[in-house]
Amino acid sequence: MNKEQKKERGAAYSLYMLLGALYVLVKIVFVLAGYLHSGAILHGLVPAVVTVFAGFLALIEFKKSNGLLWHKIMPILPVLIFVTTPIYMFVREKSEWLINGRLEVLVIYEVMAALQFFISLRRLKYLSK
Repeated sequence: MNKEQKKERGAAYSLYMLLGALYVLVKIVFVLAGYLHSGAILHGLVPAVVTVFAGFLALIEFKKSNGLLWHKIMPILPVLIFVTTPIYMFVREKSEWLINGRLEVLVIYEVMAALQFFISLRRLKYLSK
């Protein structure tokens, strides 16, 4: 694999980690806009840290040994976010779980999780060949 191909492959990890960082940034924007309470930032921080950490470890694993452990974990994390976010919001907010900016956050989170899932599947498919 030449340098250009490695840069291209590294871009997928960077995009995965950028999407991970956006989880907390989305929450901060909505808190500053007054739609959510400041405690919501913690809910954005958890998936941000976990997905950025997994993406970083997968990138290191790719550069050093072409191993698959973190690449197999990468698609699982967005699926967990995709499933747990609506459940968490419903349990926490009850009947008001989709009003006052919460629906927008839910849609943004679900789209970001789906994008991360597809990025990680493409990486895993590429490495499994």
